Amino acid sequence: MTQQRAIILTGHFPVQKRRANIPWLSDQLQENGWHVTFATLGYSWISQLRGDRRFESIEGMPIPGTYELGPTLTAIFEYPPIHPFSLGSDWVDDVLEPLQRLFVRYWTARLTPHLKSADLILIESGPPLLLAPALRALAPSVPMVYRASDDIRLLGLPSYMGRAELKYAPLFDRISVASPKLAQRWIGHPGLKIDPIGVPMARLKVPQPDPYSAPRAQVEAVCAGTTLFDEHQVETIASQQPDWRFHVIGRLKRPPSLKLPGNIHFLGELSYDETVAYIRHADLGLAIYRDEPGVEYQTAQSNRILLYRYFGLPILGPRRLCDPTIPSLFGYDIEDPESIAEAANLASRMGRQPGDSSIPDWSLLCDRITQTTRLATA
Repeated sequence: MTQQRAIILTGHFPVQKRRANIPWLSDQLQENGWHVTFATLGYSWISQLRGDRRFESIEGMPIPGTYELGPTLTAIFEYPPIHPFSLGSDWVDDVLEPLQRLFVRYWTARLTPHLKSADLILIESGPPLLLAPALRALAPSVPMVYRASDDIRLLGLPSYMGRAELKYAPLFDRISVASPKLAQRWIGHPGLKIDPIGVPMARLKVPQPDPYSAPRAQVEAVCAGTTLFDEHQVETIASQQPDWRFHVIGRLKRPPSLKLPGNIHFLGELSYDETVAYIRHADLGLAIYRDEPGVEYQTAQSNRILLYRYFGLPILGPRRLCDPTIPSLFGYDIEDPESIAEAANLASRMGRQPGDSSIPDWSLLCDRITQTTRLATA
């Protein structure tokens, strides 16, 4: 039997400390017998020049080229002349949009040889989206999936990326999202599917030592990720709860303020297993997301919230994240200190609960993605 082959276009690396959706999906595909060509896009020589902080998620600087990381995994990384990023002005970004043709042409040339044997193409939200028309033209019969791991409008990308997301939607056979709220963006698309994220069940069942130093604080609170992180929120909670310790895992866009309370500890990027240990032995999980319209999708698509639920932690975050199906999530109004204090106290009094047994393994997402077939109307 011929081995099935998938091409994945993403901003992530196949081997990195922070394990996002796509690396897990890649691992599961390989476990199921697929070969994966994992292309990491969204960087350019500009990233190398300015020292892109996303490189903190891997060991050392990436080396451009195509590498066989194993019999079932080919990794591709390159520095094209340019990549999509915002200069903070919509009109300036729109003027520079035509330059992204260099990004598309550069990557199309490098991916074309891999398309000949592809059985599935998966493009994750972000800069890889711009290649959708070229890949559809080169591989018209191959099922193509758009995995919307994030709301592209909240990632600090140029506004033309958001427009491209809707414009290119008809090219895809499946629009795959975990959040019903984010799915509303593609209502009417025949391939729209709610595909929940999961956890690596077998890996999470392995015992781990407690990483918190003795004596433990009254409450050991962990924020296992810094996507859309709001420093002001954690500062407010930490100031109100001086007997708690707060552990923030992940890279920051800028160094934290020196005026922050001393019970906040920034740990930087940790390996997945180290991060899990902090969650496993914590008393409370922090969902410190920026409180802005659209962020509600994180309730269903946040890996950290899912892990908090798996381990039965009470969760603290902005009220807009609250969902009646997640009673362990305590929300607050970020502009109301009394609301924040009340939510924190309720969460701490709730304490740890039995883990949420409804959370699936990553194999469910993999099975759903690989069932994608070519839409007759696409």
